[in-house]
Formats: sequence, structure tokens, C-alpha cells
Amino acid sequence: MLVEAMQALYDYSRQATERILDTAERLTPEQWLAPQTAGRGSIRDTLVHLVSAQGSWLTTWGGPLPSGGASRGPVVPADFPDVTAVRSLLKTVDGATQAFLTELTDEALARVIVRQRAAGGEMRATLWQMMLHVANHGTQHRSEVAAFLTAFNHSPGDIDFLRFIPTPR
Repeated sequence: MLVEAMQALYDYSRQATERILDTAERLTPEQWLAPQTAGRGSIRDTLVHLVSAQGSWLTTWGGPLPSGGASRGPVVPADFPDVTAVRSLLKTVDGATQAFLTELTDEALARVIVRQRAAGGEMRATLWQMMLHVANHGTQHRSEVAAFLTAFNHSPGDIDFLRFIPTPR
């Protein structure tokens, strides 16, 4: 059951991020790059961080290495000048994530993983805890970007989880 929950959560995350990107296409280049008070700088920078962080964590979990530089060291937001470029990064990272989720088992979710912290030391957590962290991280940054988009009069609308999951029969 936990595997199914993770699959649904990551499916939601992809769809919600796509909705944010659909809305971001309405921005002017100046709005796309304007410094914001939260997130990782601009709307572009925050979205690049959101997607590339998922790719980085995926490799920590033993998932496939996303092509296109999503986890090959620091990702430079300037390498993603527009929504199309960020959407391409999302497609790459999501493809690798979906491949990982297809092979996921409840036993694997219970595995303890050690990740080196950038500031030194290590972090230990189970795979399911790390996966929830990454999904929650995405939710945080999507909500920041949604607020920025709304401030530019381009609300993405309702991006709640329940709007994206299939209705049980």
C-alpha cells in the first residue's frame, strides 16, 4: 500500500508542477526572472531547484541517473532560460523517477539510506522518509511559485492533491 501511495504522490507532484509551468508560460521574461522574496530567487530559479533537487535525491536512493545534467553536480538556473527548458528538465527527471517507482517495493521503502550533508556529516533516514521529504519539498516550492504567479495576476488555480488523484470506485 505504501508503494501505491508513493506512486500517487509523485504522479500528483508531476501534474501539479506541470500546471505551474503551464501558468508560468504567461509571464513576461522580466517576470520569469524577477527576484522574489521567498523560494530560490526568481520563479525560474525556484522551479529549476525544485526539479533538479528531485533528480539529485533520486540518485541518492539508487535510482537511474537522469540525463541532461539533472543530477551531475550543481545545476545552473541560467542554463534554463525559459519554461520550455525547465519543462524538458522535468520530463527527464520525471522519466527517471517513474522508472524508479515502477521497481519500488515495500521492502525497499524500509531501507535505511545514508546521505552526506553539504555542510558535513551525514543524514540517515528510511527511503520512504526521504521520498516524503522530497515530495513535501516540491509542495513548498510550488506554493511559493503559485504565490508569485498570483501576484503577477496569473494564478495557477487549485493545485491541491485531491484535485489530481483518481476518484475511487
